[in-house]
Amino acid sequence: MKQFFSALAILPFLTIQGFSQTPAAPAAPAAPPVATGPEMPTGMLIFKDQPAEKIFLIAGTIAQVRYKETAQAIDTKDINLSEVERLYIFEPKIYRDAMELYQARKYAEAKDLFAQSKTAYKSLASLPNNYSTLGSFYELECMRRLGDLEGLAKSLEGFRKEGLTREHQLRQLEIYVFWDAVRTKSWERLVALGKERLQEKLPSYQRAQVAFCVAQAYEALKNESAALNTYNIAMLADAGATEEITEQSAQAIMRIHLANPGVQLAMKLWGTPDENKSSSGYLHLQEAGAVAALYQFTLGGGKALPSQFNLLLKYKPDVAKPDPADPKPDDKKPDEKKPTGKGK
Repeated sequence: MKQFFSALAILPFLTIQGFSQTPAAPAAPAAPPVATGPEMPTGMLIFKDQPAEKIFLIAGTIAQVRYKETAQAIDTKDINLSEVERLYIFEPKIYRDAMELYQARKYAEAKDLFAQSKTAYKSLASLPNNYSTLGSFYELECMRRLGDLEGLAKSLEGFRKEGLTREHQLRQLEIYVFWDAVRTKSWERLVALGKERLQEKLPSYQRAQVAFCVAQAYEALKNESAALNTYNIAMLADAGATEEITEQSAQAIMRIHLANPGVQLAMKLWGTPDENKSSSGYLHLQEAGAVAALYQFTLGGGKALPSQFNLLLKYKPDVAKPDPADPKPDDKKPDEKKPTGKGK
């Protein structure tokens, strides 16, 4: 049971350490109202042989943008993107505020602001890394992290990915397939998809997602061993950074162990002459105790250990404490230099 040992192995450590294309110019793009509430989006036209120019964006296509030279200007101008080296769009306040909320794990509040950004800057949605598409993408991410899989599935139907350019965001769109399989309870399909995907090199937070979805499938299919191993992957993949997956995976591990007859027997025999420390039930019980201790210490993200798992703290493995008599690293004498044999 490979992952079983990984869960136990990190308990001492955490306890001690504290834990552009160039086509002919098209017709000028339509100019629907943009950001009537939020600020007008601003950008910078960067040229190769002349100074950059700050602009106030009205609308854009993949080949052309319409803009004003000042926010108060009445007249607008059009420019082909083939005439500039790069168009840089400044981050608007509404998007910046949304991202601050997202990073603070206030996903419900962040979702509302991302939705406003998506709507406010919709006329720029054809431009790379625009704040309508990015707002829409992170609105999806907020739904995922809030567990709103129905909302996620519905929003994905109208999502346009053309404005996304970053590899990790495009890959995340692929991983939504796993979440939708959880939503529809397509367990056999989920296991088949996961076996291949987990062999790939993925960023830790995306590996955690895939593992968590696959683990739910194994649990639903009554494959206890595979479920435990995969929940362990999900729990440990990014060292707890994906807090909602870490928390739910830890709870699932404890739940599965408590339902195991061998674990229940090990609990009854704990501390008695009939206790068998080599049995699988005893080892599973120790893992459950280790996960309970880790949850209380860090995996719960500051939340209390659910009451139904409190009894597992009795069975957590003992953590070896350093002997006070052992010299500290600073007290050790430096190694004497060994003779090199040179200079004789």
